[in-house]
Amino acid sequence: MTRQFDRLALPCDVTSLDSITAVVVDWNLPEHTVRSVATLIADGVPAERIVVVENGPTAENWSRISAELSACVLVRVHANVGFARANNIGARALPGRAFLLVNNDAFVRRPGSVSALAQGLERPGVGIVVPRILNSDLSLQPTVAPFTTPLPALVRASGLSRFAPDRWQPRLSTHWSHSTSRQVEAAIGPVMLVDGAAWERLGGLSETSFMYAEDIDLCWRAHEAGWKTWFVGDAEFVHLGGSSSDRRWSTREREARIGRAEAAMIRTHLSPLRAATTLACMRLGLVARVAYFSLVGNASAAAGCRGSLEGLGDRQAEETPAGDTGAPEIDMIRPAG
Repeated sequence: MTRQFDRLALPCDVTSLDSITAVVVDWNLPEHTVRSVATLIADGVPAERIVVVENGPTAENWSRISAELSACVLVRVHANVGFARANNIGARALPGRAFLLVNNDAFVRRPGSVSALAQGLERPGVGIVVPRILNSDLSLQPTVAPFTTPLPALVRASGLSRFAPDRWQPRLSTHWSHSTSRQVEAAIGPVMLVDGAAWERLGGLSETSFMYAEDIDLCWRAHEAGWKTWFVGDAEFVHLGGSSSDRRWSTREREARIGRAEAAMIRTHLSPLRAATTLACMRLGLVARVAYFSLVGNASAAAGCRGSLEGLGDRQAEETPAGDTGAPEIDMIRPAG
């Protein structure tokens, strides 16, 4: 049975990390997962409040995770059911006042980051909090993004998005400096802290695709339900990016899947006319980018843009993540004591 949370009935201090459930999903990259969990524990998250979901693991990797992370709640999903569904399974395994979703290739960079996220969640009306994300070389990895509506799509297609004033960027493009804490529309989420009441009301992440766009979609659905998304500049994580997807798909295949998931999200949240306008602007910009990257000889970038074009134009639903609609086979190990 799904547990419901009500802040009015159950007042609490979410800044106490004992009330947060952290979910880390792994697909046969145990070295990343062990490191990610270790940084969460070092930043104050109790090990017993961390759920590690092994999504279709090999026997060898499950054995390693079981041995090295025995203080955490361990969930083995025998088939790879996709990123969103695996996170939802992890959240159901350990109810919490808030849910911290962390990609297994994301690592706490600044001490106190999880507490800073929890403090952000205490702001009135905030349902989702996101940190600053850095690349492995500690350069900024832009994650804050606007909802994909006609105006941002047109601005990006024009090639002028980077010239918009910084204060406008979070509502127009992805070139914001990420220099101050503020309310934003949405964020690409290798790390997200979600209020428990919001999570339950929204039903967790959407499971309509194997992976991609579920983070922006969650922010969008939260906005429609009356919650805000807040960016915390004092929380920092390093995110490697592409650790799982690069092993599974080519650049073109990955971008096609991203495009397909984005198009489905846009059609879900916008009217038919606004969705068609938005997608047309996105295609126009991609056609220009294909031409440019082909001209300068950047074959990889051109292939990625072609994949995005294919995905945006494909109305066919993705395959069901688990291969069927039935309940996946799951094993669970809880820490002793």
